[in-house]
Amino acid sequence: MYKKLALATAALALFGATVTLPGLIQLDTVAQADVPASLAGTVDVGDCSYSLVKLAGAKSTDKALILTAGHCIRGLAAADVMVDSPFTESGNPQVLDANGNAVTGVHRIKVLYATRSGTDMALYQAAETYGQLSAKRAAVLELSSEHPAAGTEIFLPSSFHRRSFECAIDGFVHQLKEGDRTWNDSIRYTTACKTEPGASGSPIVDKATGKVVGVHNTGNNGGRCTDDNPCEVDANGTVKVDKGRKYGQQTFQVYGCLGEGSTIDLTKSGCTLAKPKQ
Repeated sequence: MYKKLALATAALALFGATVTLPGLIQLDTVAQADVPASLAGTVDVGDCSYSLVKLAGAKSTDKALILTAGHCIRGLAAADVMVDSPFTESGNPQVLDANGNAVTGVHRIKVLYATRSGTDMALYQAAETYGQLSAKRAAVLELSSEHPAAGTEIFLPSSFHRRSFECAIDGFVHQLKEGDRTWNDSIRYTTACKTEPGASGSPIVDKATGKVVGVHNTGNNGGRCTDDNPCEVDANGTVKVDKGRKYGQQTFQVYGCLGEGSTIDLTKSGCTLAKPKQ
């Protein structure tokens, strides 16, 4: 009896099913092998790096979201928060495939949310829906809803450089200070990620799950707490400078502020993203 059930379970698993049978342990058939580093789902805009992202539960009729770093929006000051700001597309952004080839165009119509306060992140809303982009075979990266863990192997696919930077999460920084900006619980990479200017905005992708856990935004060039020279500040206020170290900001917080139709609702209870000043 159990032999037949096991065979049936194995057959279903081939089709990606999650199976629960009486008296047997649930089998999660999500692939555990590393996701190959690729440029699939990144968006070539011409400045910084961008990616096409979605949140779990997004509908095919929702307008797609494009992720980048907040500082990639010109004129966005350290304390600024932009919400539902109309945007006029001046270029011809292209969604890329795994090898960096253009798949289809995508057009930004709104800065859905952007800030450099507490984090460094921007989400654009596209004119196209997820369904329309899927029909053009555009890949979409899913945002993780969980805080990542130290030791997680990651890759940072940069649409600007048409390459991925691979390393691991070395740990987390209580506060990262750079000029007049302060970012909380920042991701510190191992030294293998030697990102270059233009990589800002690249998604930080967990190699085991293929999900986005953050957005790349800065690295230290040898200075102390100045522009392009972030310094680490621990809970006791001790400052540390690590020349050459690169950092990113987490993105799971977006789930606490998720509105209907893949939008941002900063009024939701538990939403921790920075709000505009009154």
